[in-house]
Amino acid sequence: MSLLRIRTLTLVLVAALAAPAASFAQGKDDKEGEAAEGEEGAEEEAPPEPPKRDRRLRRALKNVKKKEWALASLSLYKVLADEDQAYYHPEVSYHLAFCLEQMGLPYSAMAEYSRYFELVDGDHELLAKGVERAVRLAGRFEAGWMIAPGLASLNTSRVAESYRSSAMYWVGEHHYRNEDYVAAVAYLSLVPKGTSHYARARMLEGIVKVAQGKGPLAIAPLAAAVNAANPDDPEDNAWELANVNIARTYYAIGNFERAIEHFERIPRGSPQWFESLYEAAWSYFRLGRLSGALSHLQTVDSPFFKDLYHPDATLLRILLFYYLCKYIDGQDMLVDFTETHGPMADEIDAAIGTAKKNPTKLFKALYAWKTERKESGVAVPVPVKQFFENDADLLRVGAYIRGVDAELAAIDRLKTGWEKSGLRKDLEKALKKGRKRATDAKGTEILTKLEAMVSTLRGHLGNAELYKVEMLTAQQYLYDAAYQGRLLEKIAARKLDPVVPDGYRFWPFEGEYWVDELGWYEVVTINECLEIKK
Repeated sequence: MSLLRIRTLTLVLVAALAAPAASFAQGKDDKEGEAAEGEEGAEEEAPPEPPKRDRRLRRALKNVKKKEWALASLSLYKVLADEDQAYYHPEVSYHLAFCLEQMGLPYSAMAEYSRYFELVDGDHELLAKGVERAVRLAGRFEAGWMIAPGLASLNTSRVAESYRSSAMYWVGEHHYRNEDYVAAVAYLSLVPKGTSHYARARMLEGIVKVAQGKGPLAIAPLAAAVNAANPDDPEDNAWELANVNIARTYYAIGNFERAIEHFERIPRGSPQWFESLYEAAWSYFRLGRLSGALSHLQTVDSPFFKDLYHPDATLLRILLFYYLCKYIDGQDMLVDFTETHGPMADEIDAAIGTAKKNPTKLFKALYAWKTERKESGVAVPVPVKQFFENDADLLRVGAYIRGVDAELAAIDRLKTGWEKSGLRKDLEKALKKGRKRATDAKGTEILTKLEAMVSTLRGHLGNAELYKVEMLTAQQYLYDAAYQGRLLEKIAARKLDPVVPDGYRFWPFEGEYWVDELGWYEVVTINECLEIKK
């Protein structure tokens, strides 16, 4: 099973991440000081005078004071292109980002704030304000990933306590996505306890430990995430995700009882419920509790979930039937499996062929299905679309695309010299480039998952043909046992005489399903292998 389907980090910062830029400059000065040691009366050189402010910069700052944001932005843009004014570029970048924010261009503003962070040193007088404005803006648009690269270049001590939770989490997530796990864990560990991102930071830290092959070390941060998250918050599913992830980790290290405990915490109404039922069934199977596994799969294979992609669950049920020597039923299920999933594998291959030419089309197809249940772009089988139903990044990227489109429309409406300015052209170009980069990246990510999915499915289909032969071979033992001890009649008699515990009523299952019964099924079956041995 895949341990980390939910996507929806060492503990020490390296010096380059933790030390302010000034410390590197100080080290250089020390060496120069040693070389000059012994020169009595040597005078310290005064720092060079800053260059004179450009006329355009002086005018732009006056426009800022007058709140003439559009006029100020045009002058600031020109100063940024002037290398003679490079000394003032950090200050100019901050003011340009602020102007763009005031003009209602949040995505352009966030990109400029990120550039400002990369330009400044640790002592810039506007840095505290810049971090505050950028974090608040990114939080409002749920786009922390946009400013994370810039924040990653800062000394962490420069981030105010009130914004550290968001900033450190976004930077940690940024490093995680870039597979820099050492830096990721370092930043995630800086997210203060009791803050809004604490539970997710601990959960992501645990996921990184698993990615590093340190499964046992992942338990502590994942348990901290479970304890910190609020299970009753309708707007945040961190508690459910933390339980699923710690359950998968317990399964991976062989603690199946604890895995079942956390899988079975997932509530019926959760998008994670279906997945947790199936994965709990695997844990029951590994413990040899076959009836428990079948009980969970009874819900998974119900008509209510017929449009969900779950070939692994079907094969697990077939495997259980094999271990219970129910070969005839198992053969019927194998035939149904190949007839259903063979054509589906062909459809996925066709979707992959189309998506390779234009990954953005694949993103659009799944986003349109998720948000409007519309067919668009690449043709993908419905069960496969449902597989991506819980992919929160689809909505995140979709929201970004809508925001960029709205911002491009806002730029078109701006006047006062904007319509022909170089700034307008650059912003428009950057927004369109960012939009394409985001949709291509998400489309490529989905494409990679589809390729892995169809590869696994083809393997299942090949194995299914082998299982058919195995079932036929094993079935001869049933016939021999039936001939020698009337096995089939004994089993039929036992099926008609169930043991009904106190407080229960016996209602023979005849293929009907009721939605309020989902998750409550208890399958009590006869192990026909044991009957054969009698």
